[in-house]
Amino acid sequence: MFYRTILVVIIITLPPFALATDSIQIESVIIFNTSCAQCHEGECSGRMAFHLPKSATDQHIRRHGSELSKKMIQELFELLRYMKEECSFYPLSVALSQDRIWGSDKLSKLRSPSNNAYFVPLGYLELGLYQLLLEGLGDNANYCIEIINGEFEYFVEKTVNRESEKLSLQFQADERSNYYLRIKSKKPISLKRIEMLTSKKNGANN
Repeated sequence: MFYRTILVVIIITLPPFALATDSIQIESVIIFNTSCAQCHEGECSGRMAFHLPKSATDQHIRRHGSELSKKMIQELFELLRYMKEECSFYPLSVALSQDRIWGSDKLSKLRSPSNNAYFVPLGYLELGLYQLLLEGLGDNANYCIEIINGEFEYFVEKTVNRESEKLSLQFQADERSNYYLRIKSKKPISLKRIEMLTSKKNGANN
């Protein structure tokens, strides 16, 4: 997907600027976290040293630049800088689900513009076993499902093929941290509901 490689061009072509962090639109955050973040989650160095020949840069901009507004390019740059300097995901300006249930209205804000990916903040979790119930899958599609904590450690990383629209997924939170669910597919996804349940065993782990 071009969003990953466009960041190389952004670093080279975009001059330094100051962007108020609270002005970054949710759409840009979802694009970055579903298409770009995986390439940069291990780069918490505070340095952004990317090099690409000018000819390749010009070609890349001609091919993909028209699909990104100047504002979004700036926001993607700021998101990359935030990840590298803060070593964490940029905080989304959406309220966490207090009842650990995400309906279609909440999920629509967390879906990529391409409609084939979601990035869902699960909130701060205590140690223990958790279960995610997903509704809205299906169409005999392959899904890449990942659960990551705030330090970019993967607790679930698997590919599943579903003919049913429902999926139950368990994961063990071994660290107290913020956790995130990332779902990607080559086909459009339209999740109807996500619910996270806490195992009764969690009480013994706190």
